[in-house]
Amino acid sequence: MTKNSIKEIAFLACLNDTQSLKKMEYVKYFQDSVFLHELFDNTFVNYVHCVYRYPDIGPIIEKSENIRKKRLIDFYVDAINGYTREDVRIISINDNAYPKKLINISDPPFIIYQKGDPSCLTKPAIGVVGSRTISPKGIENVREIVKTCVDLGFVIVSGLALGTDTYAHQTALECGGKTIAILPGDIDNIVPTENRDLANKIVFSGALISEITNLTKMHKGRYIERNRITSALSNAVIVIESDEHGGSIRQAETAFKHGKTVFIVRADKSDERAFRGYKKLLSLGAISLDSPLDLPQHLEAIRKPESKIATLADFS
Repeated sequence: MTKNSIKEIAFLACLNDTQSLKKMEYVKYFQDSVFLHELFDNTFVNYVHCVYRYPDIGPIIEKSENIRKKRLIDFYVDAINGYTREDVRIISINDNAYPKKLINISDPPFIIYQKGDPSCLTKPAIGVVGSRTISPKGIENVREIVKTCVDLGFVIVSGLALGTDTYAHQTALECGGKTIAILPGDIDNIVPTENRDLANKIVFSGALISEITNLTKMHKGRYIERNRITSALSNAVIVIESDEHGGSIRQAETAFKHGKTVFIVRADKSDERAFRGYKKLLSLGAISLDSPLDLPQHLEAIRKPESKIATLADFS
């Protein structure tokens, strides 16, 4: 396999910062490092107009020409060099280290940026999500559930948001487990800022994952886009607590479209907000989880699930 140069990786990183390009019909080209080398050479060295050579990837060619005209490569080379100095792994889709679980979806990133323990990406994992305004009972549930999952050998995957995500990551670390934080932004600028210390702790017993550089803008859509990565890396997703229109509902919908099992912790009727979310998820096909004691029998059966291909378009 041809080893791509830093400029070729920077070129791929620049393409990767455009979310709409992450379609399987384009992604499959970049699984071949030779293709990336040739596209870079034709665009930046030989100045060959590639639209006729690669008629099936018009948007990629258009973006490549735009990158050349705006002279963006040097900025991305600087970004890649910066990540390397900070011990961030740049894992391209043609790299053997690229997670097999992630490559099975229809719109995987061309590149992911990973900081921490790379072995986390290959182990059985459970996504744990829920409300940012989690109730005291919800906190108790997330702690019990995460401890059970860790005891069963699962990595905990969440999004480093306030509330449920924070308690999920913290509990995994406290139990001596591994946890992965899927970031909505770039790996250098942790959001929310309140969780920067937690992110630093995760690096030493888990991993931070991002799919964009600090050269592209952060926007609300990133929170939805990262759902497919959380789902892809997880064998199943557990929703601790949610209202009927929360971000956890969107995460669950993503998991369903990937063919993943979704659990929802039984909500008390006295908590109207959580109970509405509970009923909503049941109507979508989630399995009610009455007690953490029920988890072992469920999770052992889904260590190696079959994944259904889904696309970003499914979540719009």
